[in-house]
Amino acid sequence: MLDQIGRIVGVPLQLDELKVKPGRRRTLRARGSRMTAIVKIYATPRAAVVAQRIAALSDGPAEPLIPRVLHVDQAGEWLVLSEVPGRALREAVTAADSDACHRAGAALGRWHAAWHRTAPAALRPHTVEREIDILRQRAAAASPAVRRAVDAVIPGLLAGWESVTVVHRDLYEEQLLIGERVGLIDLDDAAVGPPELDVGNLLGHVALLGWRRRLDVAPSMQALLAGYAAAGSRLHGELLERCRTLSLLRLACLNDEVRLIDLALANRVRLTPPQ
Repeated sequence: MLDQIGRIVGVPLQLDELKVKPGRRRTLRARGSRMTAIVKIYATPRAAVVAQRIAALSDGPAEPLIPRVLHVDQAGEWLVLSEVPGRALREAVTAADSDACHRAGAALGRWHAAWHRTAPAALRPHTVEREIDILRQRAAAASPAVRRAVDAVIPGLLAGWESVTVVHRDLYEEQLLIGERVGLIDLDDAAVGPPELDVGNLLGHVALLGWRRRLDVAPSMQALLAGYAAAGSRLHGELLERCRTLSLLRLACLNDEVRLIDLALANRVRLTPPQ
């Protein structure tokens, strides 16, 4: 593996660990004499599936900029992707940089609009049943208090949705990058679903960031939504609220924090009309 990575990025080779998801994958940055790239090493042989998804999305709009597949291990255990430049949207949110948030929202809106009703065959639909199943799995591993609170809310979240465009499916503020162009990374779980799923996930994570740091993130949320609307994309208010709630419930389980359920049920999203 190291020899192959060295041939791609150049030697001497330096590897820096960026992220570890136990039982799922490790993400590394590979620096060489020619370039910098991202290496993903999987616990199961799914590299080829991920590479197929990312390659299928390469026919999308120029923004958001997504990684290019540089190499796929034949055994399916790892792949190499081009690095997408930029600073994480998290920095813009914490700095209350409304312009950057507006740019990020607009890029996401264009991405959803470009793939509306034309999502590539390599992506499978992500149903509300699958989303609820994931939530129940997370709740099962949480404390009894969190599990009971989540179970009480789930019956109101079961209405179906239509899968109409490409969705990131696990979007949060670290995966939108603000540079010369807005970038979008970590597309391993890209699927076909409602655009409200991505926007709701993003708003849920931004709300969690504000809650943890005691920041007023409402202006950043509104800038994101205004940028999205300015791109000509439309969101259904009830479904967006439901997706935001699903995101925060999942985060309550992952953080084993029952107070996040109160956050999930408060502060309803206010959509900004297109200008």
